[in-house]
Amino acid sequence: MKVLIAEDEPISNLWLKNMLTRYGYEVISTRNGCEAWEVLKGCDPPGVVILDWEMPKMKGIEVCEKIRKDPRISSTYIILITGRDLNEDTETVFKAGVDDYLKKPFDNQKLKAKLEIARRTLGL
Repeated sequence: MKVLIAEDEPISNLWLKNMLTRYGYEVISTRNGCEAWEVLKGCDPPGVVILDWEMPKMKGIEVCEKIRKDPRISSTYIILITGRDLNEDTETVFKAGVDDYLKKPFDNQKLKAKLEIARRTLGL
């Protein structure tokens, strides 16, 4: 299964990429929302996207909204990662089209479980 990571913090980006590669995923790594959007517009977009909420150029929520408006990729499974307390932002997150989220810091087992849910949901 192909997974796109959009995380602007270099250490977190590398950690995610290495972890997902160890788990057998094909990983595409980007550093901001604009780079992620370019990958998603390509000819072979990933089925799962892990988006950081706070990124330069285009926030994760904005990428999510664009995905949901594009019929070609609207079924992409989206996991949002954030350091924010989502008690106040839960409605915003799900209205934007996020399928699931993780609050930073999180452990790799939680992310692995959420990726398995994505695999089942997408039928991959």
